[in-house]
Amino acid sequence: MKKLDIRNERVKVTARFYEEGSVLRGTKRGSCKGFDIVLSMESDESSETIIELIRLSHRMCFTEAALSGEITLNTQHILNGQGLEIDY
Repeated sequence: MKKLDIRNERVKVTARFYEEGSVLRGTKRGSCKGFDIVLSMESDESSETIIELIRLSHRMCFTEAALSGEITLNTQHILNGQGLEIDY
Protein backbone atom coordinates (compact mmCIF):
# COMPACT_ATOMS: atom_id res chain seq x y z
CA MET A 1 0.00 0.00 0.00
CA LYS A 2 2.84 2.38 0.79
CA LYS A 3 4.93 1.36 -2.26
CA LEU A 4 8.16 1.09 -0.30
CA ASP A 5 11.35 -0.51 -1.57
CA ILE A 6 11.70 -3.63 0.59
CA ARG A 7 13.61 -6.76 -0.36
CA ASN A 8 14.36 -10.16 1.11
CA GLU A 9 11.78 -9.80 3.87
CA ARG A 10 11.55 -12.74 6.24
CA VAL A 11 9.61 -13.54 9.37
CA LYS A 12 10.72 -16.31 11.72
CA VAL A 13 8.28 -17.30 14.45
CA THR A 14 9.23 -19.71 17.21
CA ALA A 15 6.50 -20.91 19.56
CA ARG A 16 7.29 -22.08 23.08
CA PHE A 17 4.76 -24.65 24.32
CA TYR A 18 4.61 -26.48 27.63
CA GLU A 19 2.77 -29.63 28.70
CA GLU A 20 2.34 -31.22 32.11
CA GLY A 21 0.18 -33.84 33.80
CA SER A 22 -1.35 -37.07 32.56
CA VAL A 23 -4.10 -37.80 30.05
CA LEU A 24 -4.91 -41.05 31.89
CA ARG A 25 -5.32 -39.23 35.22
CA GLY A 26 -7.23 -36.37 33.57
CA THR A 27 -4.66 -33.79 34.67
CA LYS A 28 -3.04 -33.05 31.30
CA ARG A 29 -2.61 -29.36 30.59
CA GLY A 30 -0.97 -27.58 27.74
CA SER A 31 -0.01 -23.96 27.56
CA CYS A 32 1.82 -21.57 25.36
CA LYS A 33 4.66 -19.79 27.10
CA GLY A 34 5.19 -17.31 24.28
CA PHE A 35 6.28 -16.58 20.77
CA ASP A 36 9.55 -15.17 19.50
CA ILE A 37 9.22 -13.16 16.29
CA VAL A 38 12.20 -12.07 14.20
CA LEU A 39 11.42 -9.76 11.28
CA SER A 40 14.24 -9.00 8.86
CA MET A 41 14.43 -7.17 5.55
CA GLU A 42 16.65 -5.13 3.29
CA SER A 43 15.72 -1.64 2.14
CA ASP A 44 17.13 1.66 0.99
CA GLU A 45 14.28 3.46 2.79
CA SER A 46 15.14 5.50 5.86
CA SER A 47 15.17 3.82 9.27
CA GLU A 48 12.33 6.13 10.35
CA THR A 49 10.17 4.97 7.41
CA ILE A 50 10.83 1.29 8.18
CA ILE A 51 10.18 1.79 11.89
CA GLU A 52 6.79 3.35 11.12
CA LEU A 53 6.01 0.49 8.72
CA ILE A 54 6.85 -2.07 11.40
CA ARG A 55 4.73 -0.24 14.00
CA LEU A 56 1.83 -0.16 11.56
CA SER A 57 2.22 -3.85 10.71
CA HIS A 58 2.08 -4.81 14.41
CA ARG A 59 -1.08 -2.72 14.91
CA MET A 60 -2.71 -4.28 11.81
CA CYS A 61 -1.87 -7.92 12.59
CA PHE A 62 -5.00 -9.93 13.45
CA THR A 63 -2.96 -12.91 14.64
CA GLU A 64 -0.78 -10.83 16.95
CA ALA A 65 -3.88 -9.21 18.45
CA ALA A 66 -5.47 -12.62 19.06
CA LEU A 67 -2.33 -14.10 20.58
CA SER A 68 -1.88 -11.07 22.83
CA GLY A 69 -5.20 -11.80 24.50
CA GLU A 70 -6.97 -8.76 23.09
CA ILE A 71 -10.03 -10.77 22.02
CA THR A 72 -12.96 -12.58 23.57
CA LEU A 73 -12.95 -16.32 22.97
CA ASN A 74 -16.36 -17.93 22.61
CA THR A 75 -16.60 -21.72 22.48
CA GLN A 76 -19.45 -24.13 21.83
CA HIS A 77 -19.45 -27.88 22.31
CA ILE A 78 -22.02 -29.98 20.48
CA LEU A 79 -22.62 -33.72 20.73
CA ASN A 80 -25.20 -35.38 18.48
CA GLY A 81 -26.76 -32.02 17.71
CA GLN A 82 -27.15 -31.06 21.39
CA GLY A 83 -25.12 -28.43 23.20
CA LEU A 84 -22.88 -29.50 26.05
CA GLU A 85 -22.11 -27.29 29.04
CA ILE A 86 -18.50 -27.94 30.00
CA ASP A 87 -16.57 -26.31 32.82
CA TYR A 88 -12.86 -26.28 32.06
